[in-house]
Formats: sequence, structure tokens, C-alpha cells
Amino acid sequence: MKCLRSLPPTAAFMVLLATAAVRADDSPHLFPTRDVDITYEITRPQQPKIRERVRWLAAEHLERIDTPDKSTTIYDRSAHTVTLLSSKSRTYRQLDGAPRGPMEPEPDAKIKRGGDGKVAGQPCVDWSWTEDVETRTACVTADGVILRVMVDGATVIQAHSVSFGPQNPKLFQVPANYTPALAPEGNVGE
Repeated sequence: MKCLRSLPPTAAFMVLLATAAVRADDSPHLFPTRDVDITYEITRPQQPKIRERVRWLAAEHLERIDTPDKSTTIYDRSAHTVTLLSSKSRTYRQLDGAPRGPMEPEPDAKIKRGGDGKVAGQPCVDWSWTEDVETRTACVTADGVILRVMVDGATVIQAHSVSFGPQNPKLFQVPANYTPALAPEGNVGE
């Protein structure tokens, strides 16, 4: 859980939603099947809206999230690692595994297909589930792009723009001039 709190909002949600263990015939594809560049608008309680840029290198199962504070998170879905990059200090920290958290449907969650929608000019389907007392809904394209996330009817994440096309593989690697950052516990994150 500690790792989840250190991630940007979109990053945390994407990790949590994408790791859901539900039957394939009852849920959408949660990883894009083709390269895509998405700008999301994030709404958090009592804070100004922010924008985050998310890019996918689909064939490699790599995701890059750039935040307004100039930090970057790279997910390697095949290796099950998360790499945090800080452009300010030119450092990185690599974490193994994907954290589990409050936005991830429970393994036995009943995910229901809802209606069709359109977000940022892209068609999508709403998929909903209830956890505790909250209803969560994600509008997902047929090729696995999450376009909107709502909690109890309030939009918390929504795509502002979506652009399909090849992504530069170098964007999904730790830059050569970055060094490992010390973890809070004093260990080097490698």
C-alpha cells in the first residue's frame, strides 16, 4: 500500500484496475492492443484539476505516465515492475510487483457491462462494479483504452485527447544519465 501512495493518481488507478483478476468473458480488455498517447484530466476532491499524459507501447506491454510535477512512472507489465523517474534529480527507483488497492475490483467482483459511450471522440463501453458501498465505472474502448473512470457517478479521470500511433521505445527506458535513488529505508532502488 505504501508504494501505491507514492504513485500519481492515474498511475495508481491503472495499476489497480489493470491487475483485476476477473473472468475474461465478464470484463473488458484493460491493456491497449495498439500504441496510444492519451492526455487525462484528473479530478481530486477539493483540489484543482490536473492533466497527466499516458503513453502505451502495446506490443511490449509498457506504459509511461508523465505528471505535471515532471515525474514519470513506467510500468513493465511483462516483468511486473514499476519504475519511478525524477527528472529534477535525474534519479530512478524500480519496484517489483504491482500494489493492490482500493480501485481494483476484488477477484470475485461482479463486473457488469453498461451502455455505450463516447469520450474524447472515441467509442467506449461502461463497465461497473460495486466495492464496499461505492459504485465504480470505467468506460473502456474495444482495444483496451480506459477513457473515463467514475466513482459513485462522479468523474475522477477522463481522457481529454487520444492519439493512436507508434511510440518511441526509448521513452519507456531509464535514461542513461539517471542514477538509482535511495529508498526511504536507505536501500538503493534498482
